[in-house]
Amino acid sequence: MTENSMGDRRLAKKLTWRDGMAMALTLPVGLFVTFGYLLGVVGAWTAITIWFIGAVISFLQCQVFAEMAAMFPRDSGGVARYAIEGWKKYFAPLGAIAAFGYWLGWSLSISMASVVFGELIEATWFQDNTVAFSIFGNHLGLEHVFALGAMLFAWAFNYFGLKFGATVNKVLGLLVVAGLAVITVACLVSPSIHWSTANLSWSVAGDWRTVAVVFYVTAWTIYAGEIVASFAPEYKDTARDTSKAMSRISLFMIVLFVVVPTALAGGLGEGVVRDNPVNYVAVAFDHAFGGAAWIGTIVIASALLISIISTTADGGRALFGLAQEGMTIKQLDWVNRWGVPGRSLTLDVLLNATVMVLVGHPVSILLASNLGYLLAIILGLAAFILLRKDRPNWPRPIRRSNAWIPVVAVLVVFNIFITVIGVLNPELLGYGGTRESLVAVAVLLFSVVLYAYRRVVQDKLPMLWRLPAPAMPEGADALALEHEMKQMHSSPTRSTNRDPMTPTELEAERL
Repeated sequence: MTENSMGDRRLAKKLTWRDGMAMALTLPVGLFVTFGYLLGVVGAWTAITIWFIGAVISFLQCQVFAEMAAMFPRDSGGVARYAIEGWKKYFAPLGAIAAFGYWLGWSLSISMASVVFGELIEATWFQDNTVAFSIFGNHLGLEHVFALGAMLFAWAFNYFGLKFGATVNKVLGLLVVAGLAVITVACLVSPSIHWSTANLSWSVAGDWRTVAVVFYVTAWTIYAGEIVASFAPEYKDTARDTSKAMSRISLFMIVLFVVVPTALAGGLGEGVVRDNPVNYVAVAFDHAFGGAAWIGTIVIASALLISIISTTADGGRALFGLAQEGMTIKQLDWVNRWGVPGRSLTLDVLLNATVMVLVGHPVSILLASNLGYLLAIILGLAAFILLRKDRPNWPRPIRRSNAWIPVVAVLVVFNIFITVIGVLNPELLGYGGTRESLVAVAVLLFSVVLYAYRRVVQDKLPMLWRLPAPAMPEGADALALEHEMKQMHSSPTRSTNRDPMTPTELEAERL
């Protein structure tokens, strides 16, 4: 067995749906890095309503992605991988663009979350430090040292087996959820905090375009429940575990992004949250319990660590899935002895460390990275319709009814709308502009170059814009699907995971 032979190793199947939910507990980070900034352009009620609508959309999307995850139980990469499968028959480079966009959307959040983590640690316990240095004209400090440490921490917990990283996320996730529950109740009942609806407003600084841009900017966190699908091949029971984890994390999102901001903004007031956009939870602990801001800092820091661990894992698998499908350099089509895509993980952390050193705090680039992320979501959703059309007899352990097809079409149109408005009007939120959007477009176009390099130079194949797509699974894929179909249909809880089987599906299963 050679160390770099993909044929000798597959991703380890060690996870349960609870592990998937633990990896998805990166979601509360969206509250800490967007809510305070959003209150500069919209009122709290407006932001909460946008989040609620987005969370419901995310729930619907996750139901769709669960079907495709079960269709390809051996394939890593999540949403981007489904886009590859759906579009390769029509225009294969769109799959590469979707995968790079998905990777970009998740990956650049690592450097941002790491720097915010470093800033929190420094501001809470090392306020008097004098550490300062410059690299290529960018002024760095102790917070960047802590940020690099957080990146390496996340890399290590992923590189040596995802199961361990998921366990760490479970512990940190329980801490975050408990902390948010305590401060939410405190904001509503504490005598030192006077919760009132008067502290919440429906204001909008601008017109309908501002609302659309807010949808665009917050999509990277509101839609994040789909991260569960990226680990589908690593679940012990791919179809059932993926479906359970996606449904539960989506419902959790709806509650999280309504209850927590309502309680905190209503108790502290929009002004306090806006003036403390990252650590307003720590401020709330201080107000509620007197001198307990450090507890809030621990809650936020834990949430950020969860985010860094999860996004490192997700970004690495997006690159691995792309290479596995032959759409980027073959060196990334590799798993290590612990059953994880080690090279992709390492490349991911090196990129983010470089971004952090050169840019410092890449908030504006994060805004631009939404273009790639939403493009992947759009192409992944459209792939659902294309796969229904092109592979009607493909076995589907989870099969949604045909009524979902028009629902998906509406979701595609909505996401295209907010993406176009967001890309054209990023300045409505007070940061970002044409340069950041051009950076995102350049990275996406570079993915086509890597696709061409892989086919023509490395694989020595002709450059094809359309690739053959099998009507039915073959070889190991067919065996894996047969196993998943048996697993789903032997379960007494099958009816909760899928719609009733159609005659076509029954025939496919017999075949």
